Amino acid sequence: MRRTRPVDDAVPRLKDHKVQVVELICRVCDRHSAHERNLLVKAFGASVSFAEIRRRMAMGCERMQTPQGDKCGAHFPCLGNGLADGN
Repeated sequence: MRRTRPVDDAVPRLKDHKVQVVELICRVCDRHSAHERNLLVKAFGASVSFAEIRRRMAMGCERMQTPQGDKCGAHFPCLGNGLADGN
């Protein structure tokens, strides 16, 4: 059974962005990955937030959890203004 979470309409979700390829870039650790949107939908569902995708893709980044908070620079260029980048 799936847990339900409250839905925040202000949070960017995969279903709201119809780009073919979703890129995740981090200038701090020189990370760049690109994933087909349809594969992300299959893996996480269309209603997944970009924040959740970011957490999963950047798993293992030592900057995600520091005493000062999230210092990971990973973000999605398709969101334009840096939303869901954790900073």
